[in-house]
Amino acid sequence: MKIYLLKRSYFTFRGKRSYELDLLGKNCFERMRGALDAEVTDGALPAGEKLVLYSAYPFLTAEELTQFLAVHTGSVRFRGGYLERGGTFRECSDPSEGLFTLADYAACLARAERDSARLHAERGALVEEGARVDVTVRLGWGAAVRRGAVVTGNSVIGEDAEITGGSVVANSFVGAGSRIESSILTDARVGKRCTVGPFARLRPASAVGDDCRIGDFVELKNARVGDGCKIAHLAYVGDADLAEEVNVGCGVVFANYDGKRKSRTRVGRGAFLGSNCNLIAPVNVGERCYVAAGTTLTRDLAGGDFCIGRSRETVKKDASKKYLG
Repeated sequence: MKIYLLKRSYFTFRGKRSYELDLLGKNCFERMRGALDAEVTDGALPAGEKLVLYSAYPFLTAEELTQFLAVHTGSVRFRGGYLERGGTFRECSDPSEGLFTLADYAACLARAERDSARLHAERGALVEEGARVDVTVRLGWGAAVRRGAVVTGNSVIGEDAEITGGSVVANSFVGAGSRIESSILTDARVGKRCTVGPFARLRPASAVGDDCRIGDFVELKNARVGDGCKIAHLAYVGDADLAEEVNVGCGVVFANYDGKRKSRTRVGRGAFLGSNCNLIAPVNVGERCYVAAGTTLTRDLAGGDFCIGRSRETVKKDASKKYLG
């Protein structure tokens, strides 16, 4: 029997019709079309025997549909469509779990979470209860997504990698053995055996090599970070290219915007950037350079240079009472 699928909305939520609402990587319409191999039509339906379904049963399976057809031999109408086999129509109950209200959507989302967790478990990965992983995501063997984490889109999580609670990973790659702790990755790439977070943010076009440490409150934007780099905490690395084994100290800022244009900074292999440095792009730092803490760098450094850019302290004895009383 021919099965037709019609786009019909039972409610609208935040501008999206019911069949457009996402259920972990596939909306209601996509799930039905794939599971039932139904023909999609927006026009008039042909005469004769047919099963017409609205996109209101996201988890309806082909097996359940076969059972429904076997039980109902006549023409029946139900809230999510109708079965026409000749004769007078009669009313019947819904054939499977439906989606008609916002409360139903929450239940369907929970069902999608369970189905996704089961799917990934069959492939050797753990998705804890309370985590959300799209069915479009690829989890490697031994990967773990902990309660409260969200992994979406075309993300790829490598073998034995771990995504902890509070993390959001969207359309990103995480290499084998890496750990993402309470951090946000968007269109980013993290290599093998890395640690990211807690509370780090990797914005689009950021790529981190292998064996790197991206610590708490570090933000990367359009940055390429080489193997073995350490950016331990409280730093902004924007529009930058870091070679291997660069150390970026606490409070370092790559000043990439002058009010009119974005410019890049390049840092050579083994360079050391001390705490609270400002690198004013465009600027190049050579291999194994040492930029002392508190320096504002505005010129290129050749390999092996030492740069310090501080003013000497002025100390006035017993003068604090002028300010403190």
